[in-house]
Order: sequence, then structure tokens, then C-alpha cells
Amino acid sequence: MRKPFPVCFFAALLLLLAGGWAAAQQAALTILHTNDAHSHLLPFSYPAVAPPGSPLEGLTVRQNIGGIARRSTLVKRIREEQSRRGIPVWVVDAGDTTDGTPFSTEYRGQADAEAMNALGYDFGTLGNHEFNMPLEPFKKYLGLVRFPLLGANVKEISGGKGLLADSLIRPLGRLKIGLFGIITRETRDYPAAKGNFLFEDEIETAGRMVKALRPKADIVVAVSHAGEELDQAIARKVEGIDVIIGGHSHSRMPIGEFVWRSEELIADQVNGTVIVQAHQWGGELGRLDLLFSRDKKRTWHVDRFRARLIPVTPDIEEDAAVAAVVDRYWKPIAGRYGEVVGQALDDFAVRGQDLANYNLFADLVREAVGTEIDFENLGGIRAPLIKGSITMADIINADPFDNEVVTFTVTGRQIREILRRTRPAVSGIRYRMENREVVELTINGQPVDETRVYTGSTNSYFAGRSMKGIEVQSTGKMRRETVKEMIRKKGKVKPVYDDRRVILDPGNSNY
Repeated sequence: MRKPFPVCFFAALLLLLAGGWAAAQQAALTILHTNDAHSHLLPFSYPAVAPPGSPLEGLTVRQNIGGIARRSTLVKRIREEQSRRGIPVWVVDAGDTTDGTPFSTEYRGQADAEAMNALGYDFGTLGNHEFNMPLEPFKKYLGLVRFPLLGANVKEISGGKGLLADSLIRPLGRLKIGLFGIITRETRDYPAAKGNFLFEDEIETAGRMVKALRPKADIVVAVSHAGEELDQAIARKVEGIDVIIGGHSHSRMPIGEFVWRSEELIADQVNGTVIVQAHQWGGELGRLDLLFSRDKKRTWHVDRFRARLIPVTPDIEEDAAVAAVVDRYWKPIAGRYGEVVGQALDDFAVRGQDLANYNLFADLVREAVGTEIDFENLGGIRAPLIKGSITMADIINADPFDNEVVTFTVTGRQIREILRRTRPAVSGIRYRMENREVVELTINGQPVDETRVYTGSTNSYFAGRSMKGIEVQSTGKMRRETVKEMIRKKGKVKPVYDDRRVILDPGNSNY
């Protein structure tokens, strides 16, 4: 006779089967994400002191951070750690990889594409700044990228064909994850886009994509270059998106954000949409760990998540293969862009509403062309100058755009209206706004004369966007070249904080 199995064996078997069943009802995934890198392939620095309330306050290290070769090492570490646990890792970029340093000025995205290929990105979308080049270099850039780029709301004007894939579905064990891309409609006026592509409504597109993906995918992820505010609106208005990997607004989300789908609290289920974004320039690597579960109805959902930002610090060794790619592009231009043009006596930082880098550019342009006033649009100067030597690369980082200096004449009344509508950085002007109206305004120390004609200067972008109907004359010089020559002439420059621009508008950003 066979001896009966002991009771303990059946107990162990039941535990084993239960454990196997439980494992079959769960899956885990780690998403590493970046956004708005703007060609910062090399390490960079922020001002040593972060202004109160700035995203920079949360950075434990602000000097010599970032660099795609260091980021690659960090990605490899996490991939290896998660592989040992049986957890897949996806690396995702949410756009604006280009346009911001000499790498873009010289190579039009080619260096960025090859470095990202070497790191091993899995998915991505485009940002508006990828379109800030002529159409042919833009197409060449797309041809160099070796990972899928998604963009469901971008169509060719001629024929209506999609520029990128709308979506894709990737298996994760027993479940399927559907991904789709969204790109801000602000892109439509950028050089490669204008006259070539149309950009459909972001929220309507998200709704269409969820409707298309849900019958085929258990989980839906959006890769969005639309900005934090619009991502929140998509999450509120479009049911069925589990995760949004975001970009465009340069938002720093240390623990992510969460938008509730409903007020109902559901056991073992994240009842809403997780939104993440990793600030800018690759100074931090976003990490989102997800645990998915399947309920008794065999429906998959996000059971729990953890979002965080990992600093890319100097103690992280560079990945040799990625560093070699970056060096191959940097060495031919290092001499030119490493040229020292002057000295910064201190960090050009932000103090309240005083934007020292904007004040410098506006003052130097106005002095160079001899006008009474100067306007500079916010967002047009991309990086601060840091105390010490100022190189040509630093000038490009601050002003990567091919905008000319233009001059014009305007009345005091027109100046007031331009200030009211656009709230620009200025030189030669001091103004104060309250409740969207200019309540104080002086020009070179004197009260504005509404009927007097003043001479002014600005950049061609601001003139084209915000000074319709005002005739301008080109100086034939790009703004960054004008600023470079003035810094070289002066030798040393220091930040100016003088409260020349004060905005007091409830509910509106002062910056």
C-alpha cells in the first residue's frame, strides 16, 4: 500500500497554488521618464541659491548635474536591479529633447537622437521644439530616432496622414498596455510644422484614443507633451487613462500627481489617473513604479504606484558608450563654444519678480542699438548665466534661438498696451500691473507721455507675435551675437535686481 501524503504536504501545496494564482493576477512595471531635456547632453549647473517657491528648491544638488551619459548609467543600474526581481523597465521621453544648447544649433537633433538611441529609450513623443527647425532637418531627425515616437493628434495638411504612429500595444505578462502620444497645439506655428502639419485638439484626441485602445488594452498610458494644466484636464475629462507621462510645462513633480476618477474609494485600486513629469534638462530621472492587479471580473487596474525623481549627480559614473557618442559630437565644436567672452561676477538668479538674466539681455540689447526702451518675452531666455567665465556655449544655452534684434518707434500709449497684454521683461522701463492693468509706468525715470514717440528694440520673435501693426526694422544681427559682443566689450557683467517689473494679478503667475 502507498503511504498517504502527510497533511502538511497538502497545506504546502495549497499555499503554493494560492501563491501561483495570486502571482498570475498581478504584474509590475517600472517606467523611467524624462522630458524637456533641450539638448542638455552634458552636465550643467543652476544658480547656487534657489529662489523661494522655485522648483529648484527641491534639488539637493544644483551644480554639475545631469548629463545623458550619467543618466544612462543610472538607467542601467535600475534595469539590472529590476531584472533580478523579474520586473520590466521602460524608458520613455515626453518631448522637447532638442533646441537649447550648441548641440542643437550645430546638429539639429542628430546628436540628441544618437545619444538617446545609445541609452536605449523604448518610447517617446515629440515636443514643439523638435519642430523649431526647417522641415528637411526635422525629417532627418525623425529618421535617426530608433525607438517608437507616438503622436495621435498630428496629421499632414496634405492628405491627412499621421506624422507618427497614433499608438501601440505592448504585452506585460498576461496584460496588455496601450500607449498613445499627444503634442501641444502650440506647435502649429513652429517652422517645420507651419503649412505642413495640423494639430488636433488634445482632449478630443485623448478621448478618441481611449475609445480605440480600451477594447484591446487592459491599461492605457498617455505620453503627453501638452503641459501639466492640460494633462490634468485630460485626466478629469477623459475616463480610462491610467497614467500620463508628461512634459512641456517643465513641472517638477517629486511624488507625481493624482486626479481622481470619481469620489468612490475602491479597495486595492487606484481610482484615477497618475500624472508624472521630471522638470527639465535631465537633471533628474523620473521613476514610476506600478503594480497592476486583476479583479474577480478579470479586469486589470493600477493597484498601487510610487513616483519619485532621482538626482543625476556628479558621483554617478558616465556610461562609456553614451559618453563616446556625446564626445563625437562635442569635440569638433568644443573650441568654438568653449571660447570665453567675459566674466559673470555672480549668478544671474531670480529674486522675487526680478529676472536677472532677462534684465541683462534687455539692457545689453538696448545699449547696443541705442534705443530708449527694450522688450524681451518671457520664455525667450532659457538658462541663467552662472558666476565665473561666460563661454559662447553659455550664451547659446541662454539664447538658442535664431531671433534678430529689431528696432521700432511707438507711442507711450502703445507701450502701455503692449505691457498690459504681454507683461514682458524690459529695459528703460519701470512698470507695475494690478488686476491686469498698468497702474504705474515710467520711461527712463520720467512718467510716460502717452502721445510722445519713443524708440524701441526687441527680438524678431516678440515683434512678430506681440507687435502686430507696428513697423520694425531689422538690425541684421541675431540677439545672441549682439549680447555676446556687448559682454566681450564690457569684460565683466553683474546681475541687476531693481524691481523694474512688478505684476500683481490674482490667479496669474508673476513669472
